[in-house]
Amino acid sequence: MLAYIFWHRPYPEVDTKTYRNSIARFQESLRRNPSPGFIDAWSWSVEAVPWLDHQPGYEDWCLLEGSWAMDPLNAYAITGETQPKHDVVASQMAAGAGGLYAHVWGEPCSASRSTVAWLTRPRGIDWRSTPSAPLSPTAHAGNDRWSWARPPSLRSKFRAK
Repeated sequence: MLAYIFWHRPYPEVDTKTYRNSIARFQESLRRNPSPGFIDAWSWSVEAVPWLDHQPGYEDWCLLEGSWAMDPLNAYAITGETQPKHDVVASQMAAGAGGLYAHVWGEPCSASRSTVAWLTRPRGIDWRSTPSAPLSPTAHAGNDRWSWARPPSLRSKFRAK
């Protein structure tokens, strides 16, 4: 299983409620017209992150059966009944960044039951090892725990500025 995660923020002049409703309509359209390999999608607001110019925004998760499901998802998002919903939210978006993440362990849970922590692997630690348990088993008691990691083939030594 893969997660396509897309961070985005609206133009300053776009009303928050309008933007959130546009996101919800687009994701509902994806669910009603699922592409091959599509599992589910959801979104929640996030605090300021570096990849959104240190501004708050939204984090969309789209669960896919595998990397082969990206092409159909891209095609379904911009055609048919889903296209108008995509076009509306895309026209309201000022910035965005996305990536693919491989499922490492745990069962996915809804946004209302999750907490996200982004970790950077220090140099010298083997990227091939897979964590077998949560880093802090007592943290966020009561929440299901799950972990995702960038697939090694999608990691890059260089970042575009």
